[in-house]
Amino acid sequence: MFFDIFLGLLASLQGAAAYGMALWLLFSAGVGAPLSQDVLLLASAKLASMQPIPLVLVAWLAVMAGDTLSLWIGHHYGARWIRKPWARRIVAPERLPGLEEKMRRYGGLLAFVTRFLPGQRGTLFFIYGTLRLPYRTFFLANGIAAAIQVPLFVYGARSLGWQWQALQTRFDGADTILTVAVVAILLAWWLRERRRTRTA
Repeated sequence: MFFDIFLGLLASLQGAAAYGMALWLLFSAGVGAPLSQDVLLLASAKLASMQPIPLVLVAWLAVMAGDTLSLWIGHHYGARWIRKPWARRIVAPERLPGLEEKMRRYGGLLAFVTRFLPGQRGTLFFIYGTLRLPYRTFFLANGIAAAIQVPLFVYGARSLGWQWQALQTRFDGADTILTVAVVAILLAWWLRERRRTRTA
């Protein structure tokens, strides 16, 4: 419902207004709005009012801005919350340095791969920020991934005939599976940390 409303609004605009709305919608989808960023990108690429190259530039800026905001929230708030006394039940304080070191070591690869996952990017980037993934590593890895994904989706929709209507169900299904996987991993991690704390 929301998607159809916003897509109709986007289709009614021309010129700079259309690109500005696409930027806003893609950014909003990246930080938790009830819109599929991937499907929105495919649908936007089909609109005759937007040319491929400007759309690629606008979309790249939008997804990078949304991802960076999620990472910043993790850096600014998540890293503080996880050090609060109540957070000991989630992660033992003595485990944090080791987790942050692993994030510094493997965070670039994680950020790159996450850009190609549907749906849960904002949550994952928040977690990476909470574990203090360096901004420089994030910008490089995620920026390269977005520079691959965004043109691929625009080209796929414009030249290869990819239809967002046909792919929406697949993206929604993948999002559901990824959500369940993220919840399961976080739950398993919490139970493991709780067991270690009790043993100690």
